[in-house]
Amino acid sequence: MKKILLTGLLLSLFTVNAQVYTFNAFNEPYQDLVNSTSLNDGEVWDDPEYQIPIGFDFTINTHTFNTIYIVDWTAGGELSTNVNETGILPIMSPIGQDIVDRGDGTSVSQSNISYKTEGDVGSRILKIEWNNAGFWEDETQNDFINFQMWLYESSNIIEYRYGVSEINNPANSFEGEAGPVVTLIPSIDLDSGDLIEDAYLLEGTPANPNFVVVTPGDEYEGDFLQGAIPSGTVYSFNPGTLSSEEYNTIEFKMYPNPVDSELNILLSTQAYNVTFFNSLGQHLSLVENKKGVFDVSSLNSGIYFVEIKTNTRNIVKRFIKK
Repeated sequence: MKKILLTGLLLSLFTVNAQVYTFNAFNEPYQDLVNSTSLNDGEVWDDPEYQIPIGFDFTINTHTFNTIYIVDWTAGGELSTNVNETGILPIMSPIGQDIVDRGDGTSVSQSNISYKTEGDVGSRILKIEWNNAGFWEDETQNDFINFQMWLYESSNIIEYRYGVSEINNPANSFEGEAGPVVTLIPSIDLDSGDLIEDAYLLEGTPANPNFVVVTPGDEYEGDFLQGAIPSGTVYSFNPGTLSSEEYNTIEFKMYPNPVDSELNILLSTQAYNVTFFNSLGQHLSLVENKKGVFDVSSLNSGIYFVEIKTNTRNIVKRFIKK
């Protein structure tokens, strides 16, 4: 199971307002881009680096920009706001596995990457498309995927859209995982590796995935989907701004940490579910002695995780059993 270690600053960084994202998955027929501008222009690509003018200002939390890059310091299907691997940046990742032009090893591209901005001023959409992209680890060289990323003017909605794919060699194409890695990281310090704000990960069934929020300082395992993403699937990340007080009501308090026998979990809302799992991602059955107090005395010493599901989001935190 792939492990992401997201260490960083505490949530006390949110002194006035905090932007959070909600998530929606739905199905809509996938349409290839027409009359779009090719970025590779017939050249075979691997670990590509392309600059894309958005055509309008776009905002992800504290980052506002009008140019975005497919960056060569990731794996081909990830984007950021700086061509250099440095500084505090957002990372948008429709697919985290290493993708490559299916014409790799030849002089003719089989996998066009293109973009277009369309719509009226105030409601324009930047659309970026990876057409017929292959997978670097796929020894058969037969697997492929089609996908797009859309950025919406004014609303700042981010969408990942998926078309037809063929994955007959998932063990290699997904690099040992059950499915693709799909994430949105609004702010991370690339120099230190510290997560600055909440990160958003998808796991579980691709057609209706779990939306997991990982806060700075947390370590989380299980950040991939269970299978290929069906054609027509759309993952929509919708930004909203909460006051510090509202944000704190969504977060929960967990103490003591490290813990010996009883772990307290406090949340302002009564509508939530608690799931515990170990470092292997296996669910644990823990007894709730009374509301919000869980008996962990039977656990061996080590690192564990608790996932809180509310009506609007999932939150994962780590705790240490003495």
